[in-house]
Amino acid sequence: MTHQRRKTTLHHIGLMFLISAMLLLNGCASPTQHVETPSTKTATSAPDPTDTPEPTAAPTRENMPTQTEVPELSINAEDLEGIAVRFVHPWGGRADAVIEEIAQQFSLTNQWKIWVNVEAYGSEPALAASLAADLEGGQIPELISVHPAQLAALGDSVAPMDLLPYFDDPEWGFDAEAAGDISEVFLDPFRVEGSLTALPVAPQMTVLFYNQTWAEELGYDSPPMTGTAFRSQACEAAFANLADEDQDNDGTGGYVRDLDPKVLAGWYAAFGGELPAFEIPRFNTDAGRDAFGFLQDVDEEGCIWVKRQPEPYLYFASRYALMYAGTLEQIPAQTAWMEAAGSQDAWGITAFPGPDGSRVVVDGPGLMITAESPEQQLAAWLFAQHLLSPEAQAQLVQALFTLPVRMSALDDLDDFTETYPQWGQGVDLLNQAQPLPTSAAWELARWILQDGITRLLNSEESEVEEILSEVDAMILEFGGTVP
Repeated sequence: MTHQRRKTTLHHIGLMFLISAMLLLNGCASPTQHVETPSTKTATSAPDPTDTPEPTAAPTRENMPTQTEVPELSINAEDLEGIAVRFVHPWGGRADAVIEEIAQQFSLTNQWKIWVNVEAYGSEPALAASLAADLEGGQIPELISVHPAQLAALGDSVAPMDLLPYFDDPEWGFDAEAAGDISEVFLDPFRVEGSLTALPVAPQMTVLFYNQTWAEELGYDSPPMTGTAFRSQACEAAFANLADEDQDNDGTGGYVRDLDPKVLAGWYAAFGGELPAFEIPRFNTDAGRDAFGFLQDVDEEGCIWVKRQPEPYLYFASRYALMYAGTLEQIPAQTAWMEAAGSQDAWGITAFPGPDGSRVVVDGPGLMITAESPEQQLAAWLFAQHLLSPEAQAQLVQALFTLPVRMSALDDLDDFTETYPQWGQGVDLLNQAQPLPTSAAWELARWILQDGITRLLNSEESEVEEILSEVDAMILEFGGTVP
């Protein structure tokens, strides 16, 4: 890597860390609770996937918070009476209201007379800032919903306990039928050397949005299942807009460029890339060179274009884009924009196509227990377990447009699937899903990857192998260790 390139990229990463630190300080000064977010028809209510990462120590398996030891589960049910559980989460708006309702119903009806107090922060950075303030005051909540890397940034002072003994306990845990109802793709990111650091609660999927009607008019009867088919359809749409009489849409039509790290991970997975759970990832691999070299080629052909507006909804509804990458939580907003634009086009959800098939990526926060006493730990576990019940999961799905952790929740979602068939298409893609890591290593690496692919697509002289080599070197440098 040349001195000038390294200096430029270091400045870019340093600037992100500085902004992150400022956000953390602001959050500690005046933490906000029950933050309302805009309606999902204008913006998503889940945490922003492009939130600036917090600066962390060397992101390896060893940097994960030390887990609290789990006592023997020999607690009597009557010992739980009157225990209050403080539950904090990163959502706002409708999701907050739904969680409040779930918690209230649990508090009023559970046989152990446990009471749950809910605090909502509207985003993960705001929640992390509040946790930092809690550390100073010695008032850590008993149950936290957040990506584990946010806790890793706070050090060993916030130590989630191993939930596997609870999960498998014959009295307090999941029976065989309930355990089998949970997809392993949701549990795997939280499995660490024989332990379970968290329970999945609201998994999200990153996918491609696809205009089926327009594609059929262009001569294609199905979404692209391979990279070759993707290139063909994206370029055909771009050429169609260039050839029509509307000059305003010239230079559009294909795939909207999206450098969100989750989207890049989706392309990487589609070309066979693997992201290790807790090791420092590498991208200068056959899969990385193939995936990002493919995007560079399609981009240079003019079949990938850069949007001016931050949201893709109007472009998609107006046939400025045949495809764009997004998450399931964007479905209601896209539905509303199609109606507002008067579009009659049929559209749906599809996976990222690669040379040998297609993939989607899933990720989401985990439910982590940080309570100290055995009674508080068990009380927090019982509410966390309740949040994974099919009934509660169906409520969360409809508020957040996430995936159900329990597949049996689909029995209560027939009307929802009928109203939003695209969401149902996302559920059908679960057999093609690959989980994203939950580690601090990925939290760091994803922003360096984003910076590298931005440079790759913005420079006519960049070579994919050179860029990915620099990306890997920088990840190792900032990680502070060599695997």
